[in-house]
Amino acid sequence: METTKKKSVISSFSLNYWVVIVMEFFERGSYYGMMSILSVYMTDQLQFSKESVGIIKSTIQPLLYILPILAGAIGDRFGYKRTLTFAFIFLGIGYFLTSQTTEYAMVFASLIIMGIGAGAFKPMISGTIARETDETNSTVGFGIFYWSINLGAFLFPLILVPYIKNTFGWEYVMVASAIGTSTMLIPTFFYLQRTTKARKYKVTCRSIKRSRFRLN
Repeated sequence: METTKKKSVISSFSLNYWVVIVMEFFERGSYYGMMSILSVYMTDQLQFSKESVGIIKSTIQPLLYILPILAGAIGDRFGYKRTLTFAFIFLGIGYFLTSQTTEYAMVFASLIIMGIGAGAFKPMISGTIARETDETNSTVGFGIFYWSINLGAFLFPLILVPYIKNTFGWEYVMVASAIGTSTMLIPTFFYLQRTTKARKYKVTCRSIKRSRFRLN
């Protein structure tokens, strides 16, 4: 009975839900994969001072906490799909430029581009999870969501990063992160659909506006 119930909960999740779970896995894996070697890469390979590396990291991290507020408002205004497209483009460009540049100012700018993409990405995923779950499956839904974050953050630095770094070179870790995030444009374009709740919300808003117009 319990097994049947668990199966029914898993099968209750929409395609949108599973699409954003995959996105979260690759985005977090790409981010933590790069971050696991970034400080050593900048100090040992690019010969930046520890103080200058600290300035970069202390600038990037706040972006990831401040930008989601703005990105959430933008997503509600222009749609999750458009905002995710923007996020993945910026993530891909930011990671790729970081792998190709060696001057301090350019690396700094490249990582800011990446940070903007990451900040725009965060609220779109959590917002989609919230919209695609309800009181019957939200606990399991968010559990799988956080599991995908932890799995990506664990597997990429542990398995992929050492192999890529030792086989191809340090900069190819950032190239892999660029590929991991930019390829998420494919499910964004072809599989991510506008949520039913979002459509209902827009229909309700239109109905309210029409009612007000008639009353006036």
